[in-house]
Amino acid sequence: MEIVNRCSFDEHKEIDAISYCPECRIYMCNKCEKTHSSFIKSHHPYQLKSDEDIFTGFCQEKNHTNKLQYFCKTHNQLCCSACISKLNKKGDGQHKDCDLCYLEDIKEEKKKKLIENIKCLEDLEKKFNEIMNNFKEIFIKIEKDKEELKLEVQKIFTQIRNAINEREDELLLKIDNLFNIKYINSDLIHQSEKLPKKIKQSLEKGKSINKEWDNNNLNTCINYCINIENNIKTINEINQDIAKYKSNEKIKIKFYPKEKLFNEFLETIKTFGVIYYNKYSFRECPNTDKNGNKIYTLTGENKNILTKTSYSSLATTICEEELNKSIEEHKWKIKILKSSSRDIYVGVAPIDFKINQSNYNTCGWYYYFSDSGIYSGPPHNMSKNMGFSKMNNEVIIIMNMKKRTLKFIVNNEDKGDAYTDIPIDKPLFPAVILANIDDSVEISEC
Repeated sequence: MEIVNRCSFDEHKEIDAISYCPECRIYMCNKCEKTHSSFIKSHHPYQLKSDEDIFTGFCQEKNHTNKLQYFCKTHNQLCCSACISKLNKKGDGQHKDCDLCYLEDIKEEKKKKLIENIKCLEDLEKKFNEIMNNFKEIFIKIEKDKEELKLEVQKIFTQIRNAINEREDELLLKIDNLFNIKYINSDLIHQSEKLPKKIKQSLEKGKSINKEWDNNNLNTCINYCINIENNIKTINEINQDIAKYKSNEKIKIKFYPKEKLFNEFLETIKTFGVIYYNKYSFRECPNTDKNGNKIYTLTGENKNILTKTSYSSLATTICEEELNKSIEEHKWKIKILKSSSRDIYVGVAPIDFKINQSNYNTCGWYYYFSDSGIYSGPPHNMSKNMGFSKMNNEVIIIMNMKKRTLKFIVNNEDKGDAYTDIPIDKPLFPAVILANIDDSVEISEC
């Protein structure tokens, strides 16, 4: 917290101090400092920093005005004569029963300790710089991951919006086409508005030609006759279209969003997409059995529930995230949700663990629910009963990356490390092996 000292003079007590005079034991603002320097040149005031707690050389205890001349070894604290007084009143004598000495007596010890502390601070500075550089790298990666995840979400929802917009445009175009076919459209209205004039002109032209038939060239008269015949044909066609559209006047074109489907769609949109922290989420299995059935399914909001769905010999998988070596201890819980025989292995496996092919004989270190024993493949090749209670549906697994140990806690029973010297040269993952169809387990952080 920033320390703010005010000027010691009453006239300037609301003004921040910029310097301190240890001889006068006063704080000074800019104006007072100039006056002090002009009149008292033998004192040694020094400038204040905003976060500096001033050491005056005098005791700061209430009602104590003495210089700090003693050292309390018990409390590692400077004291004045009032602090070590045998009289214990008005704040005096707080250190009367402590291990006390003069400042000169502690000088060499503190000097030696200072040299040790300087070395310690140099080491801390170096280590902290390394930690901070690593921390910044982690932060940059996290920010990058965050932006990539947001872009992924935006991409999906852009596809949804585009699909909705395309469907909307498709339906709007269909409405236009249907109305143009079934009802009077603007083109027909426009043509119809020209009919009276066209009829009148054709009628007048026909009467005129009829009167002057013998006086005109024959080809001119016949051409006018053809034009009138074509006009009558066009007028009749428009009249037929008008009659057809008029007969469709009672046809109703409606939009049915299929209410149930529409409501289901809205509910789906409200819950579409899940953001989850996948530290202990299972890895998706692309493999199927010989009949094309999925060997297992993943459910749960965090993909943390594994269920065997095939009669194949094994359903095995690991978690998405590896066990971070920079974190000393990882702790998670496996709970059986459904199983008739409890033929389930849980533990840790390396990166070359082959999903739906591996078992404890080939790689990994496991606890077996069925007999509460521990089993592993190379290099331990372990098969041992730990003496746990057999009837249990839940186990806590603790992997210590620093000690390279793995332990299982069953029914609150801690039998110590089940495995030691686990190789960590390859990435390690929480792993599960299910033997029987419909067996289901849940993994969670604890």
